[in-house]
Amino acid sequence: MKMCRRRFCRAADTPPPPQHLPLTAAAERPRVFVNDKQQRNMAPAGKKKGKEPAKEEEPEEESDESDEESTDDESEEEEDLDGSSGDESDEEIMVDFEFQDPTEIDFHGLKALLGNFLDGAEFSSSPLYDAIIAQKTVGTVIKAQGAGDEMDPVAVMSVMNIQDKKDAAYMKEIAAYLKNRCPKDLQDKLNEAFTSKGVGFLINERVINIPPETASPLVEGLFDEIGWATEDEPTEELRESFKFSKYLMFCRLYRDDDPEEEAGQKRKRDGEPMMMYVRPEDEFFHQACEWSFMWKVKDTEDKGDIQDIKPMRLCMLVDASVVPGVREKLKKQFPAA
Repeated sequence: MKMCRRRFCRAADTPPPPQHLPLTAAAERPRVFVNDKQQRNMAPAGKKKGKEPAKEEEPEEESDESDEESTDDESEEEEDLDGSSGDESDEEIMVDFEFQDPTEIDFHGLKALLGNFLDGAEFSSSPLYDAIIAQKTVGTVIKAQGAGDEMDPVAVMSVMNIQDKKDAAYMKEIAAYLKNRCPKDLQDKLNEAFTSKGVGFLINERVINIPPETASPLVEGLFDEIGWATEDEPTEELRESFKFSKYLMFCRLYRDDDPEEEAGQKRKRDGEPMMMYVRPEDEFFHQACEWSFMWKVKDTEDKGDIQDIKPMRLCMLVDASVVPGVREKLKKQFPAA
Protein backbone atom coordinates (compact mmCIF):
# COMPACT_ATOMS: atom_id res chain seq x y z
CA MET A 1 0.00 0.00 0.00
CA LYS A 2 1.49 3.31 -1.03
CA MET A 3 1.76 6.29 1.27
CA CYS A 4 3.51 9.37 -0.04
CA ARG A 5 3.46 12.67 1.82
CA ARG A 6 4.24 15.98 0.16
CA ARG A 7 4.03 19.54 1.45
CA PHE A 8 2.69 22.35 -0.69
CA CYS A 9 2.03 26.01 -0.09
CA ARG A 10 -1.57 27.09 -0.61
CA ALA A 11 -3.00 30.59 -0.41
CA ALA A 12 -5.23 30.92 2.65
CA ASP A 13 -7.68 33.13 0.83
CA THR A 14 -7.71 31.34 -2.52
CA PRO A 15 -10.56 32.96 -4.43
CA PRO A 16 -13.19 30.53 -5.65
CA PRO A 17 -14.09 30.43 -9.34
CA PRO A 18 -17.10 32.37 -10.58
CA GLN A 19 -20.10 31.05 -8.72
CA HIS A 20 -22.13 30.39 -11.85
CA LEU A 21 -19.46 28.19 -13.40
CA PRO A 22 -20.09 24.54 -12.41
CA LEU A 23 -16.93 22.92 -11.12
CA THR A 24 -16.65 19.42 -9.77
CA ALA A 25 -16.83 19.33 -6.00
CA ALA A 26 -17.28 23.11 -5.86
CA ALA A 27 -20.13 22.56 -3.45
CA GLU A 28 -17.93 20.42 -1.23
CA ARG A 29 -15.64 23.02 0.29
CA PRO A 30 -12.38 21.50 1.55
CA ARG A 31 -11.29 22.02 5.11
CA VAL A 32 -9.08 25.06 5.58
CA PHE A 33 -6.11 24.76 7.89
CA VAL A 34 -5.21 27.98 9.66
CA ASN A 35 -2.34 28.84 11.95
CA ASP A 36 -2.73 29.95 15.55
CA LYS A 37 -2.58 33.61 14.68
CA GLN A 38 -5.38 33.31 12.15
CA GLN A 39 -7.46 31.42 14.70
CA ARG A 40 -7.03 34.25 17.16
CA ASN A 41 -7.96 36.82 14.54
CA MET A 42 -11.03 34.82 13.56
CA ALA A 43 -12.25 34.46 17.18
CA PRO A 44 -14.86 37.11 18.08
CA ALA A 45 -13.94 39.35 20.98
CA GLY A 46 -15.88 38.46 24.13
CA LYS A 47 -17.97 41.07 25.89
CA LYS A 48 -16.85 42.19 29.33
CA LYS A 49 -19.23 41.45 32.14
CA GLY A 50 -19.67 43.15 35.50
CA LYS A 51 -18.70 46.56 36.69
CA GLU A 52 -15.21 47.75 35.91
CA PRO A 53 -13.12 48.96 38.83
CA ALA A 54 -12.82 52.71 39.24
CA LYS A 55 -9.86 54.24 37.50
CA GLU A 56 -7.92 57.33 38.41
CA GLU A 57 -8.66 60.30 36.24
CA GLU A 58 -6.03 60.86 33.62
CA PRO A 59 -5.18 64.04 31.77
CA GLU A 60 -7.54 64.67 28.89
CA GLU A 61 -4.75 64.56 26.32
CA GLU A 62 -3.60 61.12 27.45
CA SER A 63 -7.21 59.90 27.34
CA ASP A 64 -7.52 61.09 23.77
CA GLU A 65 -4.33 59.28 22.85
CA SER A 66 -5.61 56.13 24.50
CA ASP A 67 -8.86 56.37 22.56
CA GLU A 68 -6.95 56.85 19.33
CA GLU A 69 -4.78 53.81 20.07
CA SER A 70 -7.88 51.77 20.88
CA THR A 71 -9.52 52.89 17.65
CA ASP A 72 -6.39 52.01 15.70
CA ASP A 73 -6.25 48.55 17.33
CA GLU A 74 -9.90 47.92 16.50
CA SER A 75 -9.34 49.07 12.94
CA GLU A 76 -6.33 46.75 12.56
CA GLU A 77 -8.33 43.87 14.03
CA GLU A 78 -11.16 44.50 11.56
CA GLU A 79 -8.67 44.54 8.72
CA ASP A 80 -7.24 41.24 9.93
CA LEU A 81 -10.71 39.72 10.04
CA ASP A 82 -11.52 40.60 6.46
CA GLY A 83 -8.08 39.61 5.24
CA SER A 84 -7.22 43.04 3.89
CA SER A 85 -4.07 43.39 5.94
CA GLY A 86 -1.83 41.51 8.32
CA ASP A 87 1.46 39.71 8.23
CA GLU A 88 2.49 38.13 4.98
CA SER A 89 2.73 34.83 6.84
CA ASP A 90 -1.09 34.81 7.01
CA GLU A 91 -1.38 34.84 3.24
CA GLU A 92 -0.04 31.32 2.67
CA ILE A 93 -0.48 28.05 4.50
CA MET A 94 1.75 25.00 4.40
CA VAL A 95 -0.34 21.85 4.02
CA ASP A 96 0.89 18.25 3.93
CA PHE A 97 -0.89 16.08 1.36
CA GLU A 98 -0.86 12.31 1.48
CA PHE A 99 -1.06 10.27 -1.72
CA GLN A 100 -2.86 7.03 -0.91
CA ASP A 101 -4.50 4.02 -2.50
CA PRO A 102 -8.29 4.39 -2.64
CA THR A 103 -10.05 2.38 0.09
CA GLU A 104 -13.63 1.61 1.07
CA ILE A 105 -13.65 4.53 3.48
CA ASP A 106 -13.21 6.91 0.52
CA PHE A 107 -16.54 6.00 -1.09
CA HIS A 108 -18.43 9.11 0.06
CA GLY A 109 -15.44 11.33 -0.67
CA LEU A 110 -15.34 10.01 -4.23
CA LYS A 111 -19.06 10.68 -4.45
CA ALA A 112 -18.42 14.33 -3.57
CA LEU A 113 -15.62 14.58 -6.14
CA LEU A 114 -17.33 12.75 -9.00
CA GLY A 115 -21.00 13.38 -8.30
CA ASN A 116 -21.07 16.07 -10.99
CA PHE A 117 -18.83 14.12 -13.37
CA LEU A 118 -21.38 14.37 -16.20
CA ASP A 119 -22.40 17.95 -15.41
CA GLY A 120 -25.46 17.08 -13.38
CA ALA A 121 -26.67 14.21 -15.57
CA GLU A 122 -27.58 11.17 -13.51
CA PHE A 123 -25.51 8.05 -14.09
CA SER A 124 -24.61 4.83 -12.32
CA SER A 125 -21.97 6.52 -10.21
CA SER A 126 -21.78 4.11 -7.26
CA PRO A 127 -20.40 1.22 -9.37
CA LEU A 128 -17.78 3.65 -10.70
CA TYR A 129 -16.65 4.53 -7.18
CA ASP A 130 -16.55 0.82 -6.33
CA ALA A 131 -14.44 0.11 -9.42
CA ILE A 132 -11.93 2.84 -8.48
CA ILE A 133 -11.65 1.44 -4.96
CA ALA A 134 -11.41 -2.18 -6.12
CA GLN A 135 -8.51 -1.40 -8.48
CA LYS A 136 -5.87 -1.49 -5.75
CA THR A 137 -2.72 -1.39 -7.87
CA VAL A 138 -3.54 1.57 -10.12
CA GLY A 139 -5.13 4.79 -8.88
CA THR A 140 -4.48 7.45 -6.25
CA VAL A 141 -6.42 9.71 -3.92
CA ILE A 142 -5.00 12.76 -2.14
CA LYS A 143 -5.88 13.64 1.43
CA ALA A 144 -4.79 16.59 3.54
CA GLN A 145 -2.52 15.20 6.25
CA GLY A 146 -3.40 15.54 9.92
CA ALA A 147 -7.10 14.67 9.96
CA GLY A 148 -6.72 10.90 10.01
CA ASP A 149 -7.75 8.25 7.52
CA GLU A 150 -11.39 9.25 7.74
CA MET A 151 -10.84 12.55 5.96
CA ASP A 152 -12.41 12.71 2.52
CA PRO A 153 -10.05 12.78 -0.49
CA VAL A 154 -9.52 16.12 -2.21
CA ALA A 155 -8.35 14.55 -5.48
CA VAL A 156 -8.53 11.29 -7.39
CA MET A 157 -6.75 10.02 -10.49
CA SER A 158 -7.32 6.58 -11.98
CA VAL A 159 -7.84 4.78 -15.28
CA MET A 160 -10.30 2.14 -16.46
CA ASN A 161 -9.87 -0.26 -19.37
CA ILE A 162 -12.82 0.63 -21.60
CA GLN A 163 -13.18 -2.82 -23.12
CA ASP A 164 -13.01 -4.54 -19.74
CA LYS A 165 -15.73 -2.23 -18.42
CA LYS A 166 -17.80 -1.97 -21.61
CA ASP A 167 -20.76 -3.79 -20.05
CA ALA A 168 -20.75 -1.63 -16.92
CA ALA A 169 -23.68 0.77 -16.79
CA TYR A 170 -21.48 3.77 -15.96
CA MET A 171 -19.23 3.18 -18.99
CA LYS A 172 -22.25 2.94 -21.31
CA GLU A 173 -23.65 6.16 -19.86
CA ILE A 174 -20.34 7.99 -20.20
CA ALA A 175 -20.11 6.85 -23.83
CA ALA A 176 -23.65 8.06 -24.54
CA TYR A 177 -22.94 11.39 -22.83
CA LEU A 178 -19.88 12.02 -25.00
CA LYS A 179 -21.47 10.79 -28.24
CA ASN A 180 -24.39 13.20 -27.76
CA ARG A 181 -21.93 16.10 -27.66
CA CYS A 182 -19.49 14.93 -30.30
CA PRO A 183 -19.52 16.69 -33.70
CA LYS A 184 -20.47 14.54 -36.68
CA ASP A 185 -16.99 14.56 -38.21
CA LEU A 186 -15.54 12.92 -35.08
CA GLN A 187 -18.32 10.43 -34.32
CA ASP A 188 -16.49 7.54 -35.99
CA LYS A 189 -13.25 8.27 -34.12
CA LEU A 190 -15.03 8.50 -30.78
CA ASN A 191 -16.87 5.25 -31.46
CA GLU A 192 -13.54 3.62 -32.36
CA ALA A 193 -12.09 4.72 -29.02
CA PHE A 194 -14.94 2.97 -27.19
CA THR A 195 -14.68 -0.23 -29.22
CA SER A 196 -10.93 -0.72 -29.66
CA LYS A 197 -8.67 -2.69 -27.36
CA GLY A 198 -5.96 -1.00 -25.37
CA VAL A 199 -7.82 2.27 -24.68
CA GLY A 200 -7.91 3.54 -21.12
CA PHE A 201 -10.50 5.98 -19.81
CA LEU A 202 -8.72 8.50 -17.58
CA ILE A 203 -10.54 9.72 -14.47
CA ASN A 204 -9.07 12.89 -13.00
CA GLU A 205 -10.85 15.19 -10.56
CA ARG A 206 -9.79 17.59 -7.79
CA VAL A 207 -11.37 20.17 -5.53
CA ILE A 208 -11.13 23.70 -6.82
CA ASN A 209 -8.38 25.12 -4.59
CA ILE A 210 -5.90 22.27 -4.36
CA PRO A 211 -2.39 23.48 -5.26
CA PRO A 212 -1.46 22.94 -8.93
CA GLU A 213 1.87 21.49 -7.76
CA THR A 214 0.01 18.26 -6.97
CA ALA A 215 -0.40 17.65 -10.72
CA SER A 216 3.10 16.32 -11.33
CA PRO A 217 3.20 13.68 -8.54
CA LEU A 218 -0.35 12.60 -9.41
CA VAL A 219 0.47 12.07 -13.08
CA GLU A 220 3.83 10.51 -12.26
CA GLY A 221 2.24 8.11 -9.81
CA LEU A 222 -0.56 6.99 -12.12
CA PHE A 223 1.60 6.19 -15.13
CA ASP A 224 4.29 4.57 -12.97
CA GLU A 225 1.61 2.30 -11.52
CA ILE A 226 0.29 1.47 -14.98
CA GLY A 227 3.79 0.41 -16.02
CA TRP A 228 4.28 -1.68 -12.89
CA ALA A 229 0.87 -3.33 -13.31
CA THR A 230 1.84 -4.63 -16.76
CA GLU A 231 4.64 -6.56 -15.06
CA ASP A 232 3.50 -7.28 -11.51
CA GLU A 233 -0.18 -8.22 -11.75
CA PRO A 234 -0.69 -11.89 -10.77
CA THR A 235 -2.40 -13.02 -14.00
CA GLU A 236 -1.67 -12.53 -17.68
CA GLU A 237 -5.17 -11.19 -18.21
CA LEU A 238 -4.67 -8.46 -15.62
CA ARG A 239 -1.24 -7.57 -16.95
CA GLU A 240 -2.64 -7.23 -20.47
CA SER A 241 -5.53 -5.06 -19.25
CA PHE A 242 -3.11 -2.29 -18.30
CA LYS A 243 -1.22 -2.25 -21.59
CA PHE A 244 -2.78 0.91 -22.95
CA SER A 245 -1.94 2.34 -26.35
CA LYS A 246 -4.29 5.34 -26.04
CA TYR A 247 -6.14 7.30 -23.36
CA LEU A 248 -9.55 8.89 -23.64
CA MET A 249 -10.27 11.73 -21.22
CA PHE A 250 -12.41 14.77 -20.76
CA CYS A 251 -11.86 17.76 -18.53
CA ARG A 252 -13.12 21.20 -17.58
CA LEU A 253 -11.81 24.50 -18.85
CA TYR A 254 -12.98 28.06 -19.48
CA ARG A 255 -13.13 30.10 -22.65
CA ASP A 256 -12.63 33.85 -22.46
CA ASP A 257 -14.28 35.31 -25.54
CA ASP A 258 -13.12 38.84 -24.77
CA PRO A 259 -9.86 38.79 -22.76
CA GLU A 260 -8.46 42.10 -21.56
CA GLU A 261 -5.22 43.50 -22.85
CA GLU A 262 -2.16 42.68 -20.81
CA ALA A 263 0.95 44.85 -20.94
CA GLY A 264 -0.36 46.44 -24.12
CA GLN A 265 -0.74 43.13 -25.91
CA LYS A 266 -3.77 41.01 -26.57
CA ARG A 267 -3.78 37.67 -24.77
CA LYS A 268 -5.25 35.94 -27.79
CA ARG A 269 -4.78 35.85 -31.50
CA ASP A 270 -7.18 37.82 -33.63
CA GLY A 271 -10.52 36.10 -33.62
CA GLU A 272 -9.44 33.34 -31.24
CA PRO A 273 -10.71 33.11 -27.65
CA MET A 274 -8.32 32.41 -24.82
CA MET A 275 -8.61 29.00 -23.16
CA MET A 276 -8.03 28.68 -19.42
CA TYR A 277 -7.29 25.18 -18.16
CA VAL A 278 -8.30 24.13 -14.66
CA ARG A 279 -5.44 21.61 -14.37
CA PRO A 280 -1.97 22.11 -15.88
CA GLU A 281 -1.70 18.58 -17.30
CA ASP A 282 -4.89 19.08 -19.33
CA GLU A 283 -3.24 21.79 -21.39
CA PHE A 284 -0.22 19.58 -22.13
CA PHE A 285 -2.41 16.62 -23.07
CA HIS A 286 -4.50 18.88 -25.31
CA GLN A 287 -1.42 20.14 -27.12
CA ALA A 288 -0.35 16.56 -27.89
CA CYS A 289 -3.71 14.86 -28.50
CA GLU A 290 -4.74 13.10 -31.74
CA TRP A 291 -8.16 14.76 -31.83
CA SER A 292 -10.45 16.69 -29.52
CA PHE A 293 -13.77 18.50 -29.36
CA MET A 294 -15.32 20.98 -26.95
CA TRP A 295 -18.81 21.96 -25.90
CA LYS A 296 -20.28 24.63 -23.69
CA VAL A 297 -21.55 23.61 -20.27
CA LYS A 298 -25.02 24.78 -19.40
CA ASP A 299 -24.54 27.47 -16.78
CA THR A 300 -26.81 29.54 -14.61
CA GLU A 301 -28.35 32.86 -15.51
CA ASP A 302 -25.88 34.78 -13.37
CA LYS A 303 -24.50 37.57 -15.53
CA GLY A 304 -21.89 39.99 -14.30
CA ASP A 305 -18.31 41.04 -14.84
CA ILE A 306 -17.44 37.51 -15.99
CA GLN A 307 -20.15 37.09 -18.57
CA ASP A 308 -17.53 36.67 -21.31
CA ILE A 309 -16.00 33.65 -19.54
CA LYS A 310 -17.74 30.45 -20.58
CA PRO A 311 -17.47 27.09 -18.78
CA MET A 312 -16.48 24.44 -21.29
CA ARG A 313 -15.79 20.73 -21.51
CA LEU A 314 -13.00 19.18 -23.56
CA CYS A 315 -12.82 15.56 -24.73
CA MET A 316 -9.61 14.26 -26.29
CA LEU A 317 -7.79 11.11 -27.31
CA VAL A 318 -4.12 10.91 -26.38
CA ASP A 319 -1.60 8.39 -27.69
CA ALA A 320 0.41 6.66 -24.98
CA SER A 321 3.63 7.70 -26.71
CA VAL A 322 3.12 11.37 -25.75
CA VAL A 323 2.73 10.65 -22.01
CA PRO A 324 6.48 10.84 -21.23
CA GLY A 325 6.60 14.30 -22.81
CA VAL A 326 3.67 15.49 -20.70
CA ARG A 327 5.33 14.16 -17.57
CA GLU A 328 8.53 15.98 -18.44
CA LYS A 329 6.70 19.28 -18.99
CA LEU A 330 5.01 18.96 -15.61
CA LYS A 331 8.34 18.33 -13.93
CA LYS A 332 9.80 21.44 -15.52
CA GLN A 333 6.78 23.54 -14.55
CA PHE A 334 6.81 22.29 -10.96
CA PRO A 335 10.44 21.31 -10.28
CA ALA A 336 10.02 21.24 -6.51
CA ALA A 337 6.90 19.04 -6.58
